[in-house]
Amino acid sequence: MNNLQKLIKLRGLTVIDIAKEIGHGYHSTQKVIKVATFKRRDGSLGTYTSREIQNGIARVLGLSHNQLWGDESQFILQGLIREEIKKKTQLQEQAMHEQWLNPDKINVNKKTTTGNV
Repeated sequence: MNNLQKLIKLRGLTVIDIAKEIGHGYHSTQKVIKVATFKRRDGSLGTYTSREIQNGIARVLGLSHNQLWGDESQFILQGLIREEIKKKTQLQEQAMHEQWLNPDKINVNKKTTTGNV
């Protein structure tokens, strides 16, 4: 999984969501996101690219084309992944605090038992 795929997943999106939003097919969008390679007739390898699809993906993610596919894109994507992880961690911590430490959720009608507990 490349960094763009990780960011998409962490943001709770799918390739289908993005493809619909940008008005392109799932397979074309997926190939651009995965940076899929193909073999040319001369035997060399190429990658599936579409500037239009790339721009659409960037728009959906609220980023520029250069942030996703520029020279520094891997560093930028790793920073964005770290931010998403922090957000998820904070949300999980908050949910656990509410579940386990929220005094409003403490059961005041505790059943009293007799005998050995």
